[in-house]
Amino acid sequence: MRPADMLVVDIDLVNLEFDGRRLVRRDRNAPTFILVGLPPQHVLEEVPAPLSPDGTALGSMKTVTAGSTQLAFSVPADIDGLELSLPSLLNWARLVPMMVPTGLRSPDTAGSTVFQGLPSSVIEFPTRLLITYDDPVDWVVRREPQQVDGRTALWHARLHGAQNGEALLRAFATVANRSGLTANNPLTAEKLENIVTFTSQTELPGPDGSPPIKVPRAPLHAEQFIVTPMGASARLHGAWEPLPKPAQPQNPGQRLPNLKAYDHITGLGRDQYIRVVRRGHLSTGHEALLVSELKRLFVARQNDGIVAYLQREDRVVVKQPEVQYGSGTGFTHAGREMPFRALRITDRVTPPIVQRAPDENADPPTDIPAFWVALQSTGADYEFTLIGTDHEDRRVSFTMPLVFVPDGMDEAEKDMQLKDLYAGDLNAQTPSAVDLKLMSRMNRSMDGQVMALAQPPAGAPGSTSHAVGTLTFGLGVTGPAARPVVGLPHISAAEVRVPAIEQFTPNAGYLAVRFNDTFLQQTMENHPAGAYLNLKEAVSLTFGAEKAGGVASPNAAVELITSQAGVIPNVFKTSPAGEVVDAIGLDDIKTAFGKAKLLGFIDLRRYLQNITKDSLDTLRQLGDDQIEAILHASNGLLPAPVLRIRDLADGQGKELRYVWKTALGKRDVESGDTSKDILDVSEAVLTLDARTIRSKDAVDKATVEGRLTNFKLNFGGMARVEIADLKFKTGPGKKPDVTATGLELKFSNELEFINSLRSALPADGFGGGAYIEVQPSGVHAGYKLALPAIGVGVFTLSNVSLGAELVIPFDGNPISFRFSVSERAHPFNVAVSLFGGGGYFSMLVDAKGVQQIEGAIEFGGSAALNLGVASGGVSVMAGIRFEYLAAEDRVSLGGYLRCNGFLCVLGIITVSVEFYLELTYEKHGHESVIRGKGRLTVSVRIAFFSKSVSLELERSFSGAPGDPTFADCVLPRHWHEYCPAFAP
Repeated sequence: MRPADMLVVDIDLVNLEFDGRRLVRRDRNAPTFILVGLPPQHVLEEVPAPLSPDGTALGSMKTVTAGSTQLAFSVPADIDGLELSLPSLLNWARLVPMMVPTGLRSPDTAGSTVFQGLPSSVIEFPTRLLITYDDPVDWVVRREPQQVDGRTALWHARLHGAQNGEALLRAFATVANRSGLTANNPLTAEKLENIVTFTSQTELPGPDGSPPIKVPRAPLHAEQFIVTPMGASARLHGAWEPLPKPAQPQNPGQRLPNLKAYDHITGLGRDQYIRVVRRGHLSTGHEALLVSELKRLFVARQNDGIVAYLQREDRVVVKQPEVQYGSGTGFTHAGREMPFRALRITDRVTPPIVQRAPDENADPPTDIPAFWVALQSTGADYEFTLIGTDHEDRRVSFTMPLVFVPDGMDEAEKDMQLKDLYAGDLNAQTPSAVDLKLMSRMNRSMDGQVMALAQPPAGAPGSTSHAVGTLTFGLGVTGPAARPVVGLPHISAAEVRVPAIEQFTPNAGYLAVRFNDTFLQQTMENHPAGAYLNLKEAVSLTFGAEKAGGVASPNAAVELITSQAGVIPNVFKTSPAGEVVDAIGLDDIKTAFGKAKLLGFIDLRRYLQNITKDSLDTLRQLGDDQIEAILHASNGLLPAPVLRIRDLADGQGKELRYVWKTALGKRDVESGDTSKDILDVSEAVLTLDARTIRSKDAVDKATVEGRLTNFKLNFGGMARVEIADLKFKTGPGKKPDVTATGLELKFSNELEFINSLRSALPADGFGGGAYIEVQPSGVHAGYKLALPAIGVGVFTLSNVSLGAELVIPFDGNPISFRFSVSERAHPFNVAVSLFGGGGYFSMLVDAKGVQQIEGAIEFGGSAALNLGVASGGVSVMAGIRFEYLAAEDRVSLGGYLRCNGFLCVLGIITVSVEFYLELTYEKHGHESVIRGKGRLTVSVRIAFFSKSVSLELERSFSGAPGDPTFADCVLPRHWHEYCPAFAP
């Protein structure tokens, strides 16, 4: 010990002895060494948590020192002897520094510094790391105390290398169980082992017995390394290339070194700056570095003055700004689940992030695990700014939190860590806190940016592009072996705008979608309609019958988004492998058209037919020319409604089109419901073509064409209407145009007699006397025909008219048919000589059955006599009236007799008598009433005096609502026995 310059040194002499004057070799043929022992050269200091602004929360910090340092020197053979003095023994310039042989990690005897029988220089710097020289070096030492301005400099020895003074050092081993003060220190046990691996000549065991992995070797560079009694003042730097990627997966539990760089600055054994750079990747596959820095900061503390603490900061540095994705990058579905061909991260360096503490108590100690990159200041996720390039070279920017995954872990360990980080269910119906956290990280806002979600077909640019509200990202492979994998981000769901749907459903907004299974597993070309997206919830289109001329309300539930056919219902059944099967299930078709109506009230699903795979092929390449060809071809069909939107020429606007042409068939009678037997479409074809053009001047021009061919209407078995072609067309500012051709009306059963009058009717029901009225409430089509008076001898038939009317409403009410022979207000008249009468009849039928029937007939006779002095007359008339109203559940049947006569004498005295008798039966629901009424009126007029007297009597008989019916009183078998007894 030399107090003047605080030198503390232990010197051991090997093969030297004192001859009384000098130190000389004891054995001239044996090696001679001088071993110098120095105090610890590094102090390991506790690193506190991030400081508060005033530093008042901090107290004393614990420290632990490294082990002592031994420098071994060989005495050259040309030196005969040495002076026995401290300055002489500190003259290391003429000695040869000894290093640990390359490839050795352990001394010959535990605790010694002897390797292969020779002492070596071993320095523990930093604490727990043993280093030695890697190249020949020299030590520059001041042998005597140095005084300047009355002050003595601290003793020190400077290491000097052959490369411009820079010395090369090699770490050959680590010291275990030195201390527990490494919680926030970036120099973890594993990182110290990495330094040993990279600076020594090391080979790592290869996977499964394969050849060992050769580690690219690079020593530490010491720009400055000065040993002192109080510790070393050093500047060390190391940088290493990545390990060659093994041909096979590494051994389970094996961790390969991921250290890239190491910098260390100390002053008198106290750390001033440490920088450790680890290799890794972000979850998107971008190569990145985790840079951990330890700095000494000076903080003013109350009552303590200025104190200096170590503080740690971690940052992620993006090494690879852009990553390419595609079919050959490991995706399950050849990259179709990833609509971005490339992702570029604009961030180069993050702000300070939350440090991740390794498990130093593990055996072996583990390094920093994978973690979500979070800000140190708030603890919130740091959102990287990414720019994605879609399939049409369109740039889309968004932000997203990412995971940093250190390199070197085996696949099993990496999977385990990623599964923990990505724990949660993105589709949970009742999400937990874990689910919500994962959703907030993976659901990314796109703010309506337009991007292509799939590679568009050739010649159809923009056909797969949408304005995107959010993208839901997943990580890794999908399917049965789904697991997170670094570098395989994909889109598991999205919210997009679908302009075609928005035109029909204005409040649709962003719709949740996912990729179509057939598209993912077999490409878009293998889907019959070229579908690439599925709506998560099918959208029922509100398409009123008034927009299709009452022909149909095709409220189909559209679900598939295709590249060229637009948006269509999902009538495609696929296998688990995504292959479209040959036959499409009828149940699937019914589900797709759950609310579709035909003629305003008939469930269209009852008449839909099975769709074969061959017929669906027309949807794959569906341009405007192909659509027109299908619509005009007699046998052309579009098996599913197509909802599409396209840009007009010269950018003048957009055209929305809904088109469908399908063959109908026999009614489905599985439900046993026969109320819809009114319609026969077994040979019918339904066509709808609706177009809306939206120009830049915000003026909408809509045209709609509807057509139903070869269908029949049956009304209660009494009338049958056959229509070959019913068309509807409407346009902006025009009255709807409805035409029907090939219409034929036939009567049967009780009305069959009218067919005998067909010679008086026009051949086509819409010829002369026909009319068509299109109103907002519906279409009224029919005819009214007045027959001329017919007189044959004493027989006269006059005021006869026939009418038939077909009503197709637009408000969802059923179609109806009304037939009439004259009307109540204008009955027909019949006269035969002295006898005459008249009447009327009308009937209203719709899909629910007969709704109203009313009729009346009157007959009787009259006679008059004039004798000059007196004249008179008498008439007797009788009639029957019948009325049925289904809406009121009321039936009324009545008969009457009316007799009247008069006598006039000389024009002075007139006497008239009228007798009226009526009997009526009425039924309301289950209550019946029989009402009788009689009235006698006598009138007398003499000159200017007249008098009239009327007598009236009315009686009614009501049955109780609970009276038994005829069916209750007479058993069916008794009735069957009763009827044959009166049979002729």
